[in-house]
Parts: sequence; structure tokens; C-alpha cells
Amino acid sequence: MDTLFLFPFYIFFLMLPILGVIMYFVMVRKNAFEERLALYRPQHQLSQKREDYLKGARKFRLWFVGIFFVIFVAPSIIYFILMFQESTAKWYVLYPNEMIVEPLIIFLIGFLAYYLLSYVFKRNEKALRMLVEQMSDSDFELLLKIKDKLPFINKYDTSFVLCNHQLYFFTFFAIREIDPTKITNMNWGRSKNGVSVTLKAPKRTVIMMPQEAFPYFLQIVEQYNPKLK
Repeated sequence: MDTLFLFPFYIFFLMLPILGVIMYFVMVRKNAFEERLALYRPQHQLSQKREDYLKGARKFRLWFVGIFFVIFVAPSIIYFILMFQESTAKWYVLYPNEMIVEPLIIFLIGFLAYYLLSYVFKRNEKALRMLVEQMSDSDFELLLKIKDKLPFINKYDTSFVLCNHQLYFFTFFAIREIDPTKITNMNWGRSKNGVSVTLKAPKRTVIMMPQEAFPYFLQIVEQYNPKLK
């Protein structure tokens, strides 16, 4: 292998264990809520309004994951097939590994990233189903109000949900359940990407949310913690 091949090869190769570590923290390690979520099975027929919301969340998942597949995974599959065919040509018979290994690693990275993203969206969709099934009418109306205020790209990309006096934070790595009455400190800062919120309840938690959703979140926190106003 020449030097030009080794440099990108090692970069792509190092990404595989990094992806493996991320997949472990996202898919294997579970908190108490996620353990309950793993055992959850839909039990009740929901109202049409709630079913419509969940159908929207499902369509959003399929749309987002489908775009990711088309942009990242499909080209890596085509690249691997083309390089595999090229490696069988006579002038590459002596160096088949150089032609195949790198495209194979690129394909594996794209496929694992797609699998991880699909898992996160399915986990969040399942959690939404469980919470929408359990939440009160007032909690569900609040969920709809927040959705209606968000831009199209974020309408079903939920950052937090209030259900039966508990807050649920949806992050890439986990879904965290927090008792809002136990929040003792909260700081936030605005940026182009939204609002970064850091709170202590009693563990430190950091979450990003759209700017349009933040006023509702602040209202919830102040409702359960008047001292933080």
C-alpha cells in the first residue's frame, strides 16, 4: 500500500471503533426509564388526535432516515460495487486489497451510522407512544402547542415531554426522566442552533432545544420550582 492510500485508510479504520463505542452507550447501556421502555408494548387504543400525532412522528422518522440512506449509505454501496468490479480487472490483480478494503470500510461506516440513527429514531418514537398513551389531556395539548410552534424540520424532533408531572429529555445518547420539582439550578444560553440548557436535578443534565420550545420549557420549570423564577 502506498502512502496516499494509508492516510485515508487509517482515518476510516479508526472511525469503526469510535462508532462501536457510541453504539454501546446508545444501544446497550440503559437507564431505568429505558429499561421500562424496552419492556413496553402498546396496550390501549388511543384517540384519533393522539394517533394522528404518532403517525406524524412515524412519517418524520421514515423521511429523515430515508434521506440519510440516500445521501450516505447508497453512494457507499455503489462505490464499493464499482471498486470491487474494478479490482477484478487484470491490471489490479496484484493489488486487490487496496481496491476493496477502503470501500468496504466506508460502506461499513455508512451502514453502522444508518443503523444507529434508525435505532435512535425508533427508540424515540416508541417512547413517544408510551408517553402519549399515559399522559393527561392537558399534557398532550401542551405537546401539540409546542409542535405547532416549531419549524417543519423540528416538529416531531422532540427535545422534552411533560407527562404526569415528570420531564423526559430526548437526547441522542439517552432518554432521561427527571422530576421537575427536584431541579435546584438551571442556566441557559442561546445560539444559532437553539438554546443550550444546563440543569441540576440532582444530577447535571445538558440538553439542546429549539428556541421556539424554550419558553414552554421555562414555564414548566418555573411552575414546579417557583424559587427559580
